[in-house]
Amino acid sequence: MQTAISKTITALSIFALAGMLWAPQARAQMGPDPSPVNIGVRGGLTQAALYGDDVDDSGYRSGFVGGVFLSYEVNQAFSIQPEVLYSRRGGEEVDLATTPGDDNLEARHDFLEVPVLFKLSAPFAMITPRVYAGPSVGFLLNSEIEGEDADDSFKNVDFGGVVGGEIALDLNRQTGGVVDEIAIDGRYNVGIVNLGDTDTLESVRTNAFTGTLSLRFNI
Repeated sequence: MQTAISKTITALSIFALAGMLWAPQARAQMGPDPSPVNIGVRGGLTQAALYGDDVDDSGYRSGFVGGVFLSYEVNQAFSIQPEVLYSRRGGEEVDLATTPGDDNLEARHDFLEVPVLFKLSAPFAMITPRVYAGPSVGFLLNSEIEGEDADDSFKNVDFGGVVGGEIALDLNRQTGGVVDEIAIDGRYNVGIVNLGDTDTLESVRTNAFTGTLSLRFNI
């Protein structure tokens, strides 16, 4: 766990430092100052699974992810983006340490996630590719094993990290409308703390691959 936390902190430090070093060049290229704050919505699909010492095997469970975000642009190269997302997690064909025999179960975990992303951009005339990383906290809204309530077996809060990238199309330059951009996003979420909350089921963590489509609006 300490190794995962150290890697996350190191990645965030590199992102922040790169953004600050790039800032003078980005400011020199900017025209009239636009509003640095934007809001947006995103929605898509997630492929989630469980892992850990108490998880012998887990397939990926498909689900929905969606929510809102706020983006603050420090400059054209560096931005900070907190998000609030609903995400379906868990796993299919899960073999837990507490599973009797060879029975494989369906695990469902519904989270309210709050990631804070540090983003680096390389803006071109119409297309802006970005890479990002950041910490995330998840609040467990519901937990089920084979359709039965399992809230007592899992902790209410999860901590993790996010890495990913996106490609954004600048709509504001084309239409001049309220929609600033549309983007396709791909990311990997990994939990770094144990979710299990019983003596026999402790080392259980969550991870997920997520793909979303987002719209960002001028305010």
